[in-house]
Amino acid sequence: MIRNERLQVLLVDDDPEVLERTKEWFEGKEAFFCTTAPSAIVALDLLPAGKFDAVVSDCQMPGMDGVTFFKTLRAQGFQVPGVLYTGMGRDSVLEDALAAGASFYVRKGVGTRAELVELAHAVRAAVALASLR
Repeated sequence: MIRNERLQVLLVDDDPEVLERTKEWFEGKEAFFCTTAPSAIVALDLLPAGKFDAVVSDCQMPGMDGVTFFKTLRAQGFQVPGVLYTGMGRDSVLEDALAAGASFYVRKGVGTRAELVELAHAVRAAVALASLR
């Protein structure tokens, strides 16, 4: 649901630098409020306690990859919109990510301004798309 207040976003990535950079950008420039999780397993524990408008997840993580994470979310009944944010090539994960329940895919690079703006746009679009359902 799109609201006037900040969107609540769960960021999931095993790279602490990516988590911090993305959280700082989103909370400063994009007016989102972010909770971070260093793994999909931790994120699954956070979901029942929190109300998140969207999830942004890396793909290649130890324990559970991002595609499996989105499949698990859907299997557990969570309908929170999601964006896969990964350094993996588009062709190698796009179809699997969308089939698993991710709304969008954004290619992760070095965290440039343009990349983070694209990620924020994908989060907003995923939330807007979910609100139409």
